[in-house]
Amino acid sequence: MLWSRLLFQFFAKLILQVDASLVGWILGTERTGDIVGFADGSGVLAILPGCSSLANVSLAILCWVAVSQLVSHKQSAYDLLWCVMACISVVAVNVSRISVEGLSQWHYATFHSPWGDAVGNTIMLGLIVGCSVLGVRREFFRRI
Repeated sequence: MLWSRLLFQFFAKLILQVDASLVGWILGTERTGDIVGFADGSGVLAILPGCSSLANVSLAILCWVAVSQLVSHKQSAYDLLWCVMACISVVAVNVSRISVEGLSQWHYATFHSPWGDAVGNTIMLGLIVGCSVLGVRREFFRRI
């Protein structure tokens, strides 16, 4: 969690603009900085630091390392692939969620809520753990 905060302090503008670019591309709307227009044209959506994908990417890396250490995983060339897949899945879920919120103000009000957070975070957690376990499946299933 430390390094993601440090990276974010230095690269916050760039990170939020990348998230906004992906959301704008999915929605097919204009983007200015970290602000994206709603798909129905009813206003704009600002992507704030709390909405960034970076914090959850650090959790994906942490989970990969923890699961690898837990099962005494023998390192291989595919380790980086599985860790990157966990990170990409986090970004995909986060950008998809923001994109759904960017469809209209109704979607924003509906999905930008504690329930929306819970669903998004549960999906991310499942994908992070799933990618991590698949990456160490030989050692993991040998221990069970």
